[in-house]
Amino acid sequence: MKSLIFFLLQLLAILLPCIANNSTRVVYDTEGNELNSMQNYYILPAKSVSGGGLRAMPTGLRCLHFVFQERNGSLLGTTLRFTPLPRKASSTEAIRLSSDIWIEFHDFYSFCSDRLDWHLTERIPESFSGRLQHVAAGNEDGVRSFGVFRVERHGTDVMGYKIVSCVDQGPCKNIGLHVDKDKTWLTVSDEPFMVVFRKE
Repeated sequence: MKSLIFFLLQLLAILLPCIANNSTRVVYDTEGNELNSMQNYYILPAKSVSGGGLRAMPTGLRCLHFVFQERNGSLLGTTLRFTPLPRKASSTEAIRLSSDIWIEFHDFYSFCSDRLDWHLTERIPESFSGRLQHVAAGNEDGVRSFGVFRVERHGTDVMGYKIVSCVDQGPCKNIGLHVDKDKTWLTVSDEPFMVVFRKE
């Protein structure tokens, strides 16, 4: 009997930190509520003085768009939705830190689709000077791209979250901002774009 009690106490000591840790791994919006897979959100800069929300710009290549940040801090951009992977049909799920997700512009009406999912592309905007990987939404074929992303904390920074792109088995890449001429593009970057999520 004593050995059973001792075993249960050991098990409890192992499980309690895991339960507590799991509860802190949920991503929260600006109102302190858990992000979920059935709600639309704006992705905004964690520091309000650094521009507005995110939008998609057509490229002229059928359904491919590039993602950019509004320069005007009062503009919220276009809403997005997050889908945890593996995907579960018609169920509301919490979005967790370091977990694989799809990110897609939602209610984005174009002749291609009302949802444009994010992925990385080697293509660049026509006016862009450089060879950075850009965040694209949708693709030339008009089908899903299956780009995988994660929401992470950035060190001890409590001012928001960073988004990383996780392709194949390689290390995840920070998504940041790159200013080129009159546009601020979302690209792979050493310096992550710190963001918060505002419910629509």
